[in-house]
Amino acid sequence: MGIRRFVVGLALVLPASSVASAQHEDHGETLGEVSFPNSGNPASQDPFLRGIALLHSFEYERAAQALREAEAADPTFAMAYWAEALTYSHLLWRVEDPDAARAALARLGPSEAVRLGRAGSTMERAFGQAVEGFYQQGTQAERVRWYADAMRRLAWAYPDEPEALAFAAHAILLAADQATGADKLVLTREAIGFAQRVARDNPRHPGAVHYLIHLYDTPGMAAEGLRFARAYDRIAPEAEHALHMPSHIYLQLGLWEDVVRSNERAWAASRVEGSPDWHAFAWLQYAYLQLGRVGDARGLIDSARALVHPAAGDADERFILPRLEFQLAAETGQWDRPIPEPQLLDGAPVSDRERGFRLFARYWRAVGAAEQGDAMLPVLAAPFLAIADSAEQNPGSRSPVQVANALVLRALVARSQGQQAGYLASLRAAAELERRFGAFVGPPERLFALELLAAEFEGEGKWAEAADAYQAVLRLCPNRTRSVLGLVRARKEAGGD
Repeated sequence: MGIRRFVVGLALVLPASSVASAQHEDHGETLGEVSFPNSGNPASQDPFLRGIALLHSFEYERAAQALREAEAADPTFAMAYWAEALTYSHLLWRVEDPDAARAALARLGPSEAVRLGRAGSTMERAFGQAVEGFYQQGTQAERVRWYADAMRRLAWAYPDEPEALAFAAHAILLAADQATGADKLVLTREAIGFAQRVARDNPRHPGAVHYLIHLYDTPGMAAEGLRFARAYDRIAPEAEHALHMPSHIYLQLGLWEDVVRSNERAWAASRVEGSPDWHAFAWLQYAYLQLGRVGDARGLIDSARALVHPAAGDADERFILPRLEFQLAAETGQWDRPIPEPQLLDGAPVSDRERGFRLFARYWRAVGAAEQGDAMLPVLAAPFLAIADSAEQNPGSRSPVQVANALVLRALVARSQGQQAGYLASLRAAAELERRFGAFVGPPERLFALELLAAEFEGEGKWAEAADAYQAVLRLCPNRTRSVLGLVRARKEAGGD
């Protein structure tokens, strides 16, 4: 079958005479504009392009459903199966199900050679080779590098095809997310270049704008991403994740009212979809706290308590209550109730995301126990003390963030035992690590040794040292209210010395 070019547009903006627009309006969705030449039959086009638009906005379940509709309409349409496979890799969320992806591919054909033989053009074959390799090439890190290289070659071969550029931007974004140092910056700038070319020609492309928000998600670059943040929720308001994503830029710039607006809308949309977005919910609480809306922040905990299913399969849901309770206490200093223990499902964590939540939940409970004088503190703190000891014996064996958190716990244990010198020594060691951190993406969900140390400096009248510590936190979390207020206070007092 020959290649056709189909366009899916903004159903509520394009005129009703537009065929693609009218097809999309049947589904009542406004998802942005994508154009993707392909060899599928006419009946497969609307669900295929809808699936691509949803995939670009990380609406993974809805994208997979739409792409399966395209497969049903044209069972030999290889591009639909390759795109569906990508819906099972949520790598920026630390979640992946490669077995489900391989099962989707197997429905197209029993082997890579057979599946590639069903490509309708050389471009489709190149896209298919990139996806096939992504699910065949070894460790996740190796697979990501292979995928990025393959999509980069696709973009070079088809520089005028926006989807080739958009998928290249996404693949290189994944590679940048796993890189460090100079390599990370080089990959980030390369991905920005691909995404910018798409956005320049099609400002309503959901993938280009979405990926640019991720790529600019640091304090030093966030201002460059602000126009894309302002645009994204208007481009794809029917994609719940598109309503949340602008808040990544707003948070880096300390635009707390905008963070609230984005996440209130995202939460409401996710409830309508029947899949509550607890990630957006936690961001909403953090923004409330930065604005001093403590009552609203507490109210979110009450809402979560009424909605959460303790044995939910979704890790974000099972860990949301300890996350919210810790965040409220850490930001207000009101440790008036224990941090709850999450319900753990049997067996090992099913994703890196859940593995991280489990470690954080124990950290949150240990900090709460230290602040409340709970007898469980030695038990809860034990694994973190072991991390601190191990890091001293084998420098570089743990990430700086893990070690800093462990040192803060060691400091709190020392304080609980009346060992002020040990408390300050551990805080100083943790603070030195924090000064070397990269900027945070999202709420920090931890205690900062630098803020605890700044409070000690204030008590000793060392206002210049306190100001320096608060300033260091603001490099990691711009406009964070506690450090902003502390910095203003310290500078005022230092000026009066």
